[in-house]
Amino acid sequence: MSAPLGYRSSPENASLGPVWGHRGSLFSPQRAAFWLYLLLLFLSVGYALLEQGSFATAYPAAWLLSVVLMVIVVLPVLVLIYRLDQFEPEPLSLVVGAFLWGGLIAVFFSSVANGLLISFLGKVLAPGAYDSWHPAIAAPINEEFYKAAGLVVLFLIAPLEFDSLMDGLVYGAFIGLGFQAVENVQYFVQAVDLAGTGDQIGPVLETFFIRVVVGGVYSHVLFTSLVGIGFAYALTRKEVPRARRVMVFCMLYAAAFFAHFVWNAPWFEFLIKEGSIASFVGYAFVKGIPFLAFLVVLVFMARRRETEAFCGLVASEAGGDVITEGEVRILRSARRRRRARRAVVAARGRAAGRLLGVLQKEQLRLALVVCKAQSPYDPLVEHQRNRIREIKARLAGIG
Repeated sequence: MSAPLGYRSSPENASLGPVWGHRGSLFSPQRAAFWLYLLLLFLSVGYALLEQGSFATAYPAAWLLSVVLMVIVVLPVLVLIYRLDQFEPEPLSLVVGAFLWGGLIAVFFSSVANGLLISFLGKVLAPGAYDSWHPAIAAPINEEFYKAAGLVVLFLIAPLEFDSLMDGLVYGAFIGLGFQAVENVQYFVQAVDLAGTGDQIGPVLETFFIRVVVGGVYSHVLFTSLVGIGFAYALTRKEVPRARRVMVFCMLYAAAFFAHFVWNAPWFEFLIKEGSIASFVGYAFVKGIPFLAFLVVLVFMARRRETEAFCGLVASEAGGDVITEGEVRILRSARRRRRARRAVVAARGRAAGRLLGVLQKEQLRLALVVCKAQSPYDPLVEHQRNRIREIKARLAGIG
């Protein structure tokens, strides 16, 4: 007898969507990629300490303000990215590893490679062309390569964690955010050095406005998210011919490269009017919004695919006392789940709202357990059902 919908009769059955329920970790000493990661991290930490130490020594107020500003910005963005995967959040060790890859390893190797390529461009390009175009040539070539390399290393460390498009997006976004945070600190302090006025606050705030407030959403998080989705597509869509999967990855990598190139290129500078903040905002909008809109469409598609996978996994469970059809409709959307919790808080108090949140997490986890099970009679599945029934009984007793 074949397994009911949602229960995997074999690991090769990929049509049901992502293989949820496998929890990988960055700390995987049995894999050679883990030791490669540690080696590269060790080399990069040394470089980062030297660089940041020189910044802190030369311009202590500017460096401290730069770090504080980036912490204030990065922390909520980290939470936002982490919550994008609403059904199976990624292991914390791996997302931290992705952030460190972007902020330390990719920054270190990109800095070395950029220096070499920029030196070469200075010899082969005319002075005017060099000044205008070397950022658009060097940065996309090196930085996108080393950030993408992080996705490969993380996959080699924990291959089962790359089981959906959303996984690739999250890991790519974390790598891009790490790179962007450290690079911004570099630019903030360099702005103080270039100003040469002794003011350590004004240049930092001006550069923060340009690079974070105006251009932050069009930068490395966007670029590496595109690469991450393409990488995950190539890995997970096994029902698609390999040539097509490789083509999609190459196209999204090229899109990230081109977005980076356009952002750094001297195009559309005629839109900027001296002293006009609005003109600069319009300039950034024209350069970045097409790629941001493209990423938003991909995020929507990835989330829809995960929602379909979730519904398929719990289809055999829906309609009973464990999870009703109405609850499945609510669980499909993070917004609906929040709305349901707010309604319960208003009607029955905060304790009931918190308990409903626990119930929703356990019902979502049911899909992970079902994904690993071979049949509906698996002890782990029955244990999870009983856990949900217990929470429902407690919830019914409130108010």
